[in-house]
Amino acid sequence: MADVFGALVPTFILITLGYIVRAARIATAEQFGMVNRFGYFVLYPAFLFTLVSGANFAGAGALPFLGGVMGGFLTLVLAALVLRLVFGGDGPAYTSVFQGSVRWNGFALLAAATALFGPEGQQLIGLAFGPLVLTLNIICVVVLARWGAARATSMRAVLDQIIANPLILACAAGIVTNLLGVRDLGYVSDALQLLGQAAMPVALMCVGAGLDFGALRASLPKVATASVMRLVLAPTLVWGACILTGATPLATAVAVGIGSTPTAAAGYTLAREMGGDAQLMAAIITATTLLSFITMPIAISLVLH
Repeated sequence: MADVFGALVPTFILITLGYIVRAARIATAEQFGMVNRFGYFVLYPAFLFTLVSGANFAGAGALPFLGGVMGGFLTLVLAALVLRLVFGGDGPAYTSVFQGSVRWNGFALLAAATALFGPEGQQLIGLAFGPLVLTLNIICVVVLARWGAARATSMRAVLDQIIANPLILACAAGIVTNLLGVRDLGYVSDALQLLGQAAMPVALMCVGAGLDFGALRASLPKVATASVMRLVLAPTLVWGACILTGATPLATAVAVGIGSTPTAAAGYTLAREMGGDAQLMAAIITATTLLSFITMPIAISLVLH
């Protein structure tokens, strides 16, 4: 387990550095918010498009791996939808519990992928990004459109939200170009790759800068529920799905690593954009990020050894 934790240390350092930079007021929370928004609309889409368009979906073992990851997360989505019966009184709060349960921070794992799993592990994570980010973002947009404060009034309004989401567009474009065999867009590919390289450190530091310990005092049952769903149930469901699909031990370990990541900070941006409970979203991101310092190494170690 010490080796796994050691591989994840650089990720945690960047998250901590983001918190220190904000706490020292080198950059304010508002400034970090604008940086995160810039990342959401520019850097992260560039990263996703570059990663997804270059992924090898026809590789050996790709199908069982993707089946395990998608099967586990879709089961998690169903469990998160059932929570609507528990937190039925407050729609915006429920959307944040939902997002906190199903969204995953791929950057937290990808930064340590080679050290943990070798080059093949990094390639497998790249495979998961496209289908998983695309699917979960569409589902989260639909949930926010249905139960958020800025509730959509028609199916057309929901589709407009989906079409306007930069992460969805980037994943869809990456999958299409991948299927068409377009691997090189010349100077455009070079520019997108440069943008994508900035995405990971920016995303991790923005997570640290967004840690809100004050928000943890409010809505503790909701924060605890989302944390258990995200950090305990998700890796368990993904592990079970990988066993059922016959994924290799390495692919199963990578899938469990994906399942064990904390809630993605992009959930906060979407909550603000679509009328979710942004403060609760910040609390869930804070809790899952802090707890993942312990739970991620444990989950990955249990499967690797």
